[in-house]
Amino acid sequence: MKRLARVGLVFGVLALGGTGVGCADKENEAAKQHRIKASNHMAKKEYKEAAEAYALSLQADPKQEKVWEKKAFAHIELGEIDKASEAVLKLLEFKTTPAEKAEIYRTLASIYMKGGTLDDAEKYFNEALKLEPKDEASLGWIAEIYAQRGGARSMAAPIVKADLEKSLSYYDQVIAINPNSANTYLNKRVVMGRLMEYERQQMEMAKSEAVENAKDPKVVEEANARAAEHLKQMEAYNSQFADMTKKFSEAQKATKAQAANQK
Repeated sequence: MKRLARVGLVFGVLALGGTGVGCADKENEAAKQHRIKASNHMAKKEYKEAAEAYALSLQADPKQEKVWEKKAFAHIELGEIDKASEAVLKLLEFKTTPAEKAEIYRTLASIYMKGGTLDDAEKYFNEALKLEPKDEASLGWIAEIYAQRGGARSMAAPIVKADLEKSLSYYDQVIAINPNSANTYLNKRVVMGRLMEYERQQMEMAKSEAVENAKDPKVVEEANARAAEHLKQMEAYNSQFADMTKKFSEAQKATKAQAANQK
C-alpha cells in the first residue's frame, strides 16, 4: 500500500517547556550523535541498529518528529509492526488539526494492513473517520477489509455473506462521496460476484436436500422454497452486477474526460 511511503510527511514541531538551557544543550548534543549513528546504519540498511540508535536519540530529545518517523520506518523494515505503530502514535503529539491527525491514523492503519492485521487496520481507519467522516480512502479500505473477510479476494476462501454485505455498504458510502470512482465500482462488482456464488451454492444445497428427502413432502417443499429464494437473490445480484459494469464504464469515461480537460 502506497501510504506506507508517506510516513515521512512534514509535521509540526512539539515545543517542550520547563527544561534548563544547559541540560537541553547536553541532551541535544547526545541526540545529535545518536541520530548521526542511526542515519549511518539506515544508509547501510542496518535497521535493527538504526532503530536502537534512534531510540537513544529520542531518549535525549523526544521532540524530534522526523526521528520518530524514521524509527517507525526502521521497525517496518524489520517487520516489527507494533513498535512501528508506537512510534507513529507519538506523532499525534505534534498534530494540531483534525486533518493532520487523521493522516496519522491512516498511516497506522496502512502499517497494519501491510502486516495483515485487519482488526487493527479497521480500528485506525475508523479513528480517521471520526475526524474526517467523508474520508474516501478510509471508507474504501474498510470496504476492502470486509471484502477480504468475506472471501472476495480468494476463490478458495469461504464466503461470509454478512461481511460481503458490509463491504458493499462501505463501497456505497464511497460512491456517494465520489460517483466517478471507477475502482470502487470494480471492487463492488467483485464482491457482488462472490455473493452470487454464495446464493448459487445455497440454492444447490437446498435442491440436493429436496432430492435426498424426496419421501418427505414437507422437507421437499421447504427446501424448494429456499432454493427459489436463493435463485431470486442471485438474479437480483446479477442485475446489480450488470449495473456496476455499466457505471464502471461511465466512471472511466468521466475520469478520462476530466483528465483531458485539465491538459
